[in-house]
Amino acid sequence: MPELPVEICIDCGDADSLAADCAAAAAGGAATIELCRDMAQQGLTPHSADLRIARQHFPRAGLFPMIRPRAGDFFYSAAEIDTMLEQIALAAEHGADGVVFGALRGDKLDTTALARLFGAARARGLRTMFHRAFDALDDGAAALETLIGLGADRIMSSGMPWGSGGTALDGAATLARLIDQAGQRVEIVLGGGIGAHLLRRLLPQLPPGRVAVHAYSAVLTHRRVDAAKVRELGQAGAA
Repeated sequence: MPELPVEICIDCGDADSLAADCAAAAAGGAATIELCRDMAQQGLTPHSADLRIARQHFPRAGLFPMIRPRAGDFFYSAAEIDTMLEQIALAAEHGADGVVFGALRGDKLDTTALARLFGAARARGLRTMFHRAFDALDDGAAALETLIGLGADRIMSSGMPWGSGGTALDGAATLARLIDQAGQRVEIVLGGGIGAHLLRRLLPQLPPGRVAVHAYSAVLTHRRVDAAKVRELGQAGAA
């Protein structure tokens, strides 16, 4: 498998910490960052000020803010979808290159809401990633085809059921099937407890494809992004 692009999830804190984390991700060679608030709640939409800081300190074309207006499930009301559409517009205005979102109806895709969200992002020239709500779906294979049809550029998965606590290594067989099915049509972003050591064990179990790797806690030192760990993750993906 060729070298994998690395994405680093960054939890927005105070301005100085956010600037340092974004700079460290860039220095470590990250291709993209997923910018979130409140990672204790699995990530919420960052503020406009967060986007401005991130854009300044992560200059490459890979700034992807989370679009998630509240914690909890991924079943959004019409008013919440309207809020997400507003947040997509603000992300574009503040220099984002893409956005990350998901919307479900129970264990299935909310295709009506997603058509609006994908359309809003596309109209503003933003790339799109469907987040790990994908792991809460009852039929990932069918959902993959639907998301490709809706225009998704990237889909994130651990290969494990949402909330199960497993890592991407535990979900390797499911991830392998997704990568095979996706081919070159959409990028599969591997998430779920991934650090350099786990990635070295995972990659031999996966087929060639359009794949990236997403990391959060495994690249932190004293709760701050560590450029050396980001670099090590990239090197593991090139092995």
